[in-house]
Amino acid sequence: MTHAQRMQHVSSGSLALLVHGMLLLGLMVGVSWKIPPQLPIEADLWLDLPPPPPSIPAPEFAAQPESLPPLPNTAPVPDPEALPEPAPAPPDAARIALEQAERKRLAEQQQAERRQAALQRKLDEQQRAEALRQAEQARAEKDRAEKDRLEKLRIDNEQREQTRRQIDQELARQMREELDAEAAQLGALQRGSRAGNQARMVRDFQERIRAKIMDALVLPQNIRGDAEVTVQVDLLPNGEVLRVTLLRSSGQALYDSAVERAIFRASPLPLPGDREAAKPFRDGLTLKFRPSDDMSGMP
Repeated sequence: MTHAQRMQHVSSGSLALLVHGMLLLGLMVGVSWKIPPQLPIEADLWLDLPPPPPSIPAPEFAAQPESLPPLPNTAPVPDPEALPEPAPAPPDAARIALEQAERKRLAEQQQAERRQAALQRKLDEQQRAEALRQAEQARAEKDRAEKDRLEKLRIDNEQREQTRRQIDQELARQMREELDAEAAQLGALQRGSRAGNQARMVRDFQERIRAKIMDALVLPQNIRGDAEVTVQVDLLPNGEVLRVTLLRSSGQALYDSAVERAIFRASPLPLPGDREAAKPFRDGLTLKFRPSDDMSGMP
């Protein structure tokens, strides 16, 4: 074995020992790691977790030339492929705590978000209920205002209708009064006219009756000319004399008897053809006679 081959075996063995020593040191450090006390953790929120620390690459072993002889009095170097796999690195306590804190924070954040969402839904429901209540109240107030307006309009219409009816009734009453007054005036005129006509007719027939009675009168002897007798003659509808009543004597019995006999002899007496005009004659006709009359007119 040459000197170069011996040096190569020495270098390989040293590197193997160094790697095993580092693995042993890592295991010791992992076992002796102490967990710090549970203190409040202040952590920065990252969008992404930090990348893991880079692993130490295993040293590459140079190919040994077959021509070099083995070193004298040295142990054989094991094949690198036959070496056991290195133990996994102990977990990082800070990283675990950070991940736990992050998961707890995320859970609390999600729980807070759920509570906030539930509270927001409750607030939204309350706002919708309040909006519905206000809308219902506004609609009720609007309906009440419209009802009051219609009621006021109805009352105004009724008052106007009542006022119009009162005015119409007053106008009708005034018109009736005017018509009644005109009718009364016309009736009075007509009655006056009829009364005047009737009075003229009564006077005319009284003259006829007097004339007929005077034609039948036979005066007795020794009659004073200033004597006057008043009689009432009741007639039947056809003019027949029913009776003669002496209302006031002339003081001369012969003259009173002569007038009564003349009235019966003149029966039937002339009467108007109108029943209303003839009624005063039938109810009692008052006549006056004086011997001094000329038989041609009223006393």
